[in-house]
Amino acid sequence: MKTESEWLENPGKILLLSALLNVLILVSLLFLFYPSFETNDDMAIALSVNGARGYYDAHLVYTNYIIGLVLSMLYRIRNQVPWYTLLQYAALFGAFTAVLYSVVRRLKSAAALWLGVLVIYFFAYDGYIRIQYTKTAGIVSAAGIFLLLSAAEQGRTAWKRLLCGYALSCAGFLYREQQFFAELALMSGIGVFLLLEGAEKGTNLAKKRFFRCVCIFAALLVLTGCLHMTDRAAYRSKEWQEYLEYNELRTELLDYGFPDYDANAEAYEALGIDRTAYRMYRGWNFLDTEKFTPEVMRKLIALKTPKRVSFQLLKNFLREVPPKLFARESFCCFLLLFFFWILWGEHSKCAAAAVLYEAAVTGLLYFYLYYTGRYLYNRVDAGLWMAVSLVMLWLHRPKESSFAFRTGLALFLSVLCLTQSMWRGNWRINSAERTQKKLAVRETAEKLHADTEHLYLAKIGTISFAGGYGPFDAVPQGIAQNILSLGGWPSMMPWCRDLMEENGISNPFRDVVGRKDLYLLDQDIGSTMEYIHKYYDDSAEAEPAAEYPGYKAYRITAGNS
Repeated sequence: MKTESEWLENPGKILLLSALLNVLILVSLLFLFYPSFETNDDMAIALSVNGARGYYDAHLVYTNYIIGLVLSMLYRIRNQVPWYTLLQYAALFGAFTAVLYSVVRRLKSAAALWLGVLVIYFFAYDGYIRIQYTKTAGIVSAAGIFLLLSAAEQGRTAWKRLLCGYALSCAGFLYREQQFFAELALMSGIGVFLLLEGAEKGTNLAKKRFFRCVCIFAALLVLTGCLHMTDRAAYRSKEWQEYLEYNELRTELLDYGFPDYDANAEAYEALGIDRTAYRMYRGWNFLDTEKFTPEVMRKLIALKTPKRVSFQLLKNFLREVPPKLFARESFCCFLLLFFFWILWGEHSKCAAAAVLYEAAVTGLLYFYLYYTGRYLYNRVDAGLWMAVSLVMLWLHRPKESSFAFRTGLALFLSVLCLTQSMWRGNWRINSAERTQKKLAVRETAEKLHADTEHLYLAKIGTISFAGGYGPFDAVPQGIAQNILSLGGWPSMMPWCRDLMEENGISNPFRDVVGRKDLYLLDQDIGSTMEYIHKYYDDSAEAEPAAEYPGYKAYRITAGNS
């Protein structure tokens, strides 16, 4: 139709349509679903920068310092605005709009529009409703690299797409560097296709595309290198260097596993760690500055059996990982695009080679994740399959036919109905119980904050600000400034050390005994007292001071009190 071909050739109309469709998707998702943070990490990051702990610190550790500077400035201007979430939403919205615009511009068909909307719909739910900064990094990075490759294909006239691609790619890098490089590896499948297609069409085109890709991505690496150096410069102080070393050792044990206790009982006992302490530390309550030191952690790490690549490891990988991918909505999106590519995609030798290359890179990446022991995390997988889905989308050449259009539309509507049943747990109409729990956590947090006479030492599993405040809730300033967690990756950060020093604490597990100004929040006081009896005071007693949903506040009295 003439009308259709006219708007498909009009960049302004395509951009407007892409933005409007993304607004519609975003509004509909927020209307239907209850947004939440997928993990506690986002709330832990937000608490560092939003004033909840009584300060605005731009050191976010896992997210670039520049993001922290922007957020700290915004929170200082208006503390009650959920800037942390809004900044991620802005990046995601820009990424989804850019992808849809670029897909329609490249393929120039209404069927491509439905395919683009299908991809956006899948990943918009994961991005907007189950918010997680690593996921945001993956989605935004993939979109940015997609635009850069599109610019490499188009040539000199694509400078606007080039600038937007750099902006999105750098934004993804700022949110999570490791995820950015994983997306870059997966998106290289498009680069392989472009180079092979150029070689097939002529030597000159191949040389031009190769030169463009080298220049574009060399510039990208320079930009990200500058961003990385800026971030590292923010951690040059002695206090932050000590924390980074501590956190790296903690990560190796808490995230990748302790050496087995039974197989290393003598070594554990030589380090002064009995089974009670082993359970305490593995449960993330490790803020014993005398027992769980960097030196002890290094010795524990040395006990771990080095991993080796073997045929048995490969067999275990193939038996365990591929079947579980089918439970991932993001993987299902890839399968739908793969099916559509078989029917209407580019079937040249170049496309086939690109698909095989993409399969090899994806398999190697997942095998590496399996080898390290950190695999099948949705916050990582969503971005990975976004990249693979975009590669498959690139290889589509939908024909100008009503059948292709109707198939794309039917596919989208079918997926729309299917995913609603998969995501019904997050429907707003099913969130009454969650709302009640959130209000209970807030009430507890406010009571703790109002008690200015005590510092609360919180075991993991007690007070959780992620359970009380959602992505769009304003966290009151200073609400967490009299709470010290006994675990979690923020432990031993400079602000944590300052808080302990201000309250005369050198070791929370020892100093809580006999102190009237220190209360312990605990949901399993028996194991804690067993630990204190073993290492610090064999006659100490726990006196309940207050009760909260799921746990109590205790005063730990000394044996002679």
